[in-house]
Amino acid sequence: MPKPAVLLNPRFHAALKHLSDADFARVEAALQVIPGCFGHPHTHSGISIRRLRKNVFECRAGLKVRLLFRQNGDALEFFFAGNHDDIHRVIQEL
Repeated sequence: MPKPAVLLNPRFHAALKHLSDADFARVEAALQVIPGCFGHPHTHSGISIRRLRKNVFECRAGLKVRLLFRQNGDALEFFFAGNHDDIHRVIQEL
């Protein structure tokens, strides 16, 4: 199975602007790892990919930052980055 492509939507880009340089680097590293791990439960334990809704997933990019994404065809579309409370708020809006 080929690695899925990574799509970053405008809301995701906007959320990244509020991160520290260190957190931004963690997000970049996670975006490199996630496509190879997605769909392989035993390989993504370190970044903690979890299904939150039917097609909404969460993963960690360090201790404070979490990323929300969905599977969109053969791609993973990342649509939000934030802390636990931010993620909870966004999930309630879905």
